[in-house]
Parts: sequence; structure tokens; C-alpha cells
Amino acid sequence: MTTKRSKAGRGLFYTRDSGGKHETTPSEYVNWAIGESKKLGLQFTGSPSSIHAMIRDQQSADGDIFLDYGVPGNILSRPGLNALIEEAKKDLEVSHVLIPRRDRLSRPDDPTEGMILETDLRRSGLTLVFMDDILGPLGPKERPKIADNLLALLAYDRAGQDRKDLAQKVIHAQLSLAKSGFSTGGEPPYGFRRWLVKEDGTRVRQLAKGEIVRMRGHHVFWAPTQEDELAVIRRILDLLRSHSANKVATILTAESIPTPNHGRYRTDNGVRHQTSGIWHQNTVTYIARNRLLLAIVEYGRRSMGDQLRLTPEGPRELTEDDYCQHRIAPRVIRNPEDSLISSPAHFEPVVDRTEHRKLLEVLDKRAGTQRGKPRSRDPNRNPLGCRVFDMACGWTMYRVPYKESFRYKCGLYQQSSGCECNHNHVDGLAASRFALSCIRQRLLSPSLLPKLEDKIRQLASQEKRDDRLSQELSRKRSELNAANAEKELVEKNMARANSDAQYEAVSKEFDRLSEQTKALSAEIQTLERQAAVAVGDTADVDLTVGLVRNLSNLAQDANNLELARKLFDLIDVKLFLKFQPTQPKKRIINKLVSGVLTIGNAAPPVKIYEGATTRNKVRVNNDLPPNGSIPPDEESKSLGNVSRGDRIRTCDPLLPKQMR
Repeated sequence: MTTKRSKAGRGLFYTRDSGGKHETTPSEYVNWAIGESKKLGLQFTGSPSSIHAMIRDQQSADGDIFLDYGVPGNILSRPGLNALIEEAKKDLEVSHVLIPRRDRLSRPDDPTEGMILETDLRRSGLTLVFMDDILGPLGPKERPKIADNLLALLAYDRAGQDRKDLAQKVIHAQLSLAKSGFSTGGEPPYGFRRWLVKEDGTRVRQLAKGEIVRMRGHHVFWAPTQEDELAVIRRILDLLRSHSANKVATILTAESIPTPNHGRYRTDNGVRHQTSGIWHQNTVTYIARNRLLLAIVEYGRRSMGDQLRLTPEGPRELTEDDYCQHRIAPRVIRNPEDSLISSPAHFEPVVDRTEHRKLLEVLDKRAGTQRGKPRSRDPNRNPLGCRVFDMACGWTMYRVPYKESFRYKCGLYQQSSGCECNHNHVDGLAASRFALSCIRQRLLSPSLLPKLEDKIRQLASQEKRDDRLSQELSRKRSELNAANAEKELVEKNMARANSDAQYEAVSKEFDRLSEQTKALSAEIQTLERQAAVAVGDTADVDLTVGLVRNLSNLAQDANNLELARKLFDLIDVKLFLKFQPTQPKKRIINKLVSGVLTIGNAAPPVKIYEGATTRNKVRVNNDLPPNGSIPPDEESKSLGNVSRGDRIRTCDPLLPKQMR
């Protein structure tokens, strides 16, 4: 039903701006709204300065102005638009909504979505005022004019097509810049800064952080101009020749060397946090593998966007592989190496090409065949999976590949990138064989098997139902015999009936007894089947006892990991290991010194960790300023599917003992 509103009451202004380069600025749109409100006699409060403040402060509503800044037009649920609709429904004085153009209201993927949005606003009693048209409110059953529908269909179809045209222009521009060695946007990597240069590569000046310059005949490129960071890069490359990336990260953290994003604030899942200040192995390897050190610019490692995707040949349409399940939304994908765009940079290489190639060979050899592949999902290759625990922290020790075999390594150490607990590990096959030997030793105890058999038979006898079934079965059989005897007597009386009335009465009694005997016979058959199952319980007990006797034989086969896993699951084995620092030579290492193996529901010797195990949950940084304020120009939003090497922490890093 149409809401009754005044013909000339209060006017609301709405626009959506992508933050790009348009012919008309938001402030000019507001000037148009002010002039149009005066012509229509509307109450309107708003000014160009207010919309500039909204953009600066990221506000969606301020008085009569509603704005969605930087929101794609194909998203129909937006903060500013939702606030406008809510305000219009709440205040019946609102009679007009001033929108510069239809593409400022929506750029839908389907033009009918924009038409439906427009019609809903009109049916709520609002008059829509565009720069080129005015659409009055619609009644409950009133149909829009066919001319209005055609104009809206063409306008929203053109608005949606403009998004694809814009994506095509952006991709072609990025390809041109990338092939010329210039920056296509974003922040430079560690050790590099943005420079304003001419088309021939002549440097003009270094750009400040966040500075945007649009100057004809000029571009931006990344140059290695931070000598202090370049010195750290060279040291990382030297350390990686003899140390693992994890070890290098630990050394840099212990020496308090600032990380690439030191002192900055980020937003992850709506939570503002300061970067941890801790080096991670992913950060180290990313720096070492960065081809910009060789003066080679690479672009197109990831593809994103909902209109077109980039290829070295140009834009391409999205395929099924570019979407999540059920085509809900497009996803960010990682392109293969042969799809990257490479071009020479406008500076000399930072490192020696030959030495860098040798280092990459070392890194590739360390990564082995597991680089870029998910962990094995075969449970038979992980016999003690989630059954080995580090007694120092209570964490589960996870399986990790090691040479031709595997190890179990402390989960807290792995998830904290070496900043919590220690590098405690145990050989996987040795731990499995030790657990099997303990089981075999326990089962071969002369006094255990007889006690175990007695316990099994005792439990089975408690569950038997022979007496109850026998009594019930005997009672039903007695009732059946009595019913059959009475049925025979009634049958004789049927022959002695003197009249039709007597015969009918006796016949009804005969029918009742027949139904009763039939029902009793069925109940007796059911009880007999239950009794047979109860008698078979004895055979099940013998089978269980035989299986227990055979466990000792199963425990002898230490090379059958599949069988070992089934055995560990069957008797619920848990292995708790204790490590102690030792110094056999120069290095201090943690060695296994003792442990506890439990079977069944035995209490663990230490409290098992039951909290979150994901890396972003293990490390959550709550070290924000007291007033919760964020320094200007020091916050950025994180791309959730890109590893930056910085994660959320809850406390200051605890270095391994040997590094304290």
C-alpha cells in the first residue's frame, strides 16, 4: 500500500561514487540537489563541504545526504542506500529522493534488478528526481508506464555494461604499464619505494606514502632506494644459504629488526590490530624469491574481479573455475607461472643473478615436492595422528614430512612460526613402534589376559536377557494353550446351537478367540527370535576374547601402518613426550628424555590444550592505543586470501629458550 506523503515535503539526496575519475564530482551533484530542491519547494539540508567530510570520514549518512563511496554498483544492499530507505519509511515528511543519474543508484548485472529497486521506492510513496527525468509515486495496483519501463531498462542495461567496459579499459591500461615496467598500483615490496618518472624512465621525485599524482606523460615505478632495508635483504639471502627460512625469521625477530609492515595497523575480519612485529618464514622466502631484486617486474600472479579477468593477451570472460561453490561470488585465483607478465625494470639488479639462481635452487630443494601442495589426507600414513602430545605446552604434535619418512612436531611451535614453545619433534616410525611395543608388552602380561576375559564375560552377562525372555515366552505359551482349549470348546458348542441367534453368538466368540490365538502366535515368534539372539551373545563374547588374544600378534607388525592405526584407535592410545635442552656440541637442542603412554580412558599426565589452533587465533594482537584511536594514514585493509607474513597476536612474542 502506498504511504501517504505530502506533495512537497522533505527531500533526501543519494549518490553512489566509486572514487574513480568522473565527469561530475559529488560536490557538483549536491549543488544540483540544492537548486532542484528550491524549484520543487523541498526542505533540504546539505552542502558540498558536508559530502567531502563524509568521504573523508567514511560516513554513509549526514542529515539529508546519503552516500555510498567506493561500493560497486551491482551490490544492491549498501549502507547509504539502506539508511536512506529506512529514513524515508520512518519520516512521512520525506516526499522526494534526488538522485543525479540512474547509474548512481545502481549498475546491476541484471537490468531488471535496478527496475525493481526503482519501482519499490516509488510504491512507498516517494517521487524520484533524476537530472533528466522525474518519476512520481505509484499506487498499490498502479502499473508503471511502458515508456518509463523502457527508459529504465535501457538505462540500467547501459549502466551494467559500463562496468564491463571500465574493467576492460583498466585491464588494457594495466597490461600496457606492466609490459613497460611501470607500477600498476599497490604498495612496493620491502626495500623499494614509489617514484614519479617520465615515460622514458627519467626519475622526477620519490612519492610520499599514499600520495596520488596524475600527470600527463608521467608514470610510477618501484625503485630500490631504501639502503637500510636493502642491507637486511642481502643479509637474508646470505643466511638462507646455510639456515632454514624459519631459523632466519627467528634470528631477525630476536635482533628486533623491523618487519616490512612495522608499526602499521591492519583490519582483519573487522578487527583493527597492529602488525605483530615478528618475522615469519613466509615473509623471508617471499623477499628472497622476489624477482624485482633481479630488475624484473612481474604482474598478474593473481586474478580477481567480477567482470573480466586479466591474461597476457588481454581481458577474458569469467569461467566456472573463477567462482566459488554454487556460483555465489567470484574468487581470487592464483595464475600459473607461464601466465605472468614479465618485463625489465628501470634500474640495475640489486643482487648477482648467478648467486640468486643458486639460492633459489637451494630453496626449491628444501621445499622438495611438497611446495604448493596440500598435506596428505591418507590417515594410514599418520598412524598416531592427534595422539602424540608435547608435555611442555600440552599441544598436539602434528605430522610433518622429513626426508623419506615423517616426524611429529610440536603444534604450538609450528602455528606460532617458532615464537612459542620449542622445536620439539620425534621420529614418526620410532614413536609408532614404541607404542606398539608397549601394547604388546602389556598384552603379554600373564595376569592381564585372564582378568580381561573375565571382565568381558562379566559385562556380557550383565546385558543378557535370558531370564526375562524365558518368563515372558512361557507366559505367552500358556495363554496360547488356554485360548486354543477354549476355542475347541466353543467350536463344539457351535454344533449344539438350537437357533440362529445362538449360532451367531457362539460364532462371534469363535472369531474373537481365533484372532487372539493368531496374535499370541505372532508374539511368541518374536520372543523366540529375541531369545535366539541372546543365546548368540555367548558366541560374540568368544569372538571378542579371541580378538583380544590376537592383539599381541597384531602389535608385532610394526611396518603395517594401516593396521597400527586401527589398533591405536581401537584401544585409544595416547603418547605424552617430555623434552629437555641439551648441548652435545655447540648448539643447544631439545632431546626426548621421557614420556607417558596411556591406554583407554586413563587420565593424561598434563592438561591437554583445548583452545583454538589456527594461526590467526593463536596470535591475536590486542596492543592498541589506550583510546582505541588509529594514527592517520597508518591503517589498511587486508586481502584475506593473500599471505602477508603478519598475523594477529594476543601477547608479546616469546622466543625459544635458546634465543632468550
